[in-house]
Amino acid sequence: MAADDVLLEVRNLEKHFPVRKGILQRTVAWVKAVDDVDIVIRRGETLGLVGESGCGKTTVGRSILRLTKPTGGKVLFRSKLLAQGGGEQIVDVAAARPREVKVLRRDMQIIFQDPYSSLDPRMTVAEIVGEPLRVQGVMARSDRRQRVLDLLRAVGLDPEHARRHPHEFSGGQRQRIGIARALALNPQLVVADEPVSALDVSIQAQVINLLQDLQEEFGLTYLFIAHDLSVVKHISDRVAVMYLGKVVELADTEELFANPKHPYTEALLSAVPVPDPDFKLDRIRLEGDVPSPVNPPSGCYFHPRCRYARDICKAEAPAYRDVGGRHQVRCHLADELSLRGVKVS
Repeated sequence: MAADDVLLEVRNLEKHFPVRKGILQRTVAWVKAVDDVDIVIRRGETLGLVGESGCGKTTVGRSILRLTKPTGGKVLFRSKLLAQGGGEQIVDVAAARPREVKVLRRDMQIIFQDPYSSLDPRMTVAEIVGEPLRVQGVMARSDRRQRVLDLLRAVGLDPEHARRHPHEFSGGQRQRIGIARALALNPQLVVADEPVSALDVSIQAQVINLLQDLQEEFGLTYLFIAHDLSVVKHISDRVAVMYLGKVVELADTEELFANPKHPYTEALLSAVPVPDPDFKLDRIRLEGDVPSPVNPPSGCYFHPRCRYARDICKAEAPAYRDVGGRHQVRCHLADELSLRGVKVS
């Protein structure tokens, strides 16, 4: 992979939240929401980030954008806005100063999961979509109005909707407003945090297709966070699988679905619905509950629920390594297990 193709590189990202107790609110433990995550995102691609609820997907996205400050690690972003004399400058978002973070907001935006709670009910659509332009001061007031109308058209809304309030729209329309707001500043990277999970299935396809059209039109790069593997399969170029704060596998979409290397990925793929009533898929049931991120298991975090676990899995944490073909995995047994995949249609 050429260095110039990389837009964002995440190295050893960590985010730990304190657990406080008592009258004095002393810190008695730490929740390891994100624990040693490495991710590289190329320009123009869509990287899907999947896993069970509570595995740390959203925290990764928010840490990348500095909506929450990481505990450790680096988030290296190629910024043209902060470069001196043209070109690009590699900026560590995790360590950036507040002034730099404000500038980086123009290049890095987010689409939130809930299309209603993320929109201010007191503001009109024109005010919501135009707010990033006003805060950043990148356009004259006379030009902002036209920019808002152009964005509404781009996401499939009527310019007349600009005078309305969020409660006057359906869920799908509200999410389109959120998408328009995210695109207002012409960002390079958009973190889509489960953007269709709160929508009806019939509307999900429309929003996914819209995101793909906008990616081509505006040259966007997506980090697409979701728990629905069928949606991730449709939109993603590569997929990263998270478990208990760690990325346990990352590969091209077709490779990961057809040739999983981690037992957890195999279990997730076995749960993907198949639109054929005559086809019976052998589901893999994971025994036990997800361990607590406050006190994770020794060795491999997945070993208490893994049906292939051996002594080494319980005693030694597996390294995150490349097994060929841009396929990375965190598993001691990746070279010897033959796991089941699913066909990518």
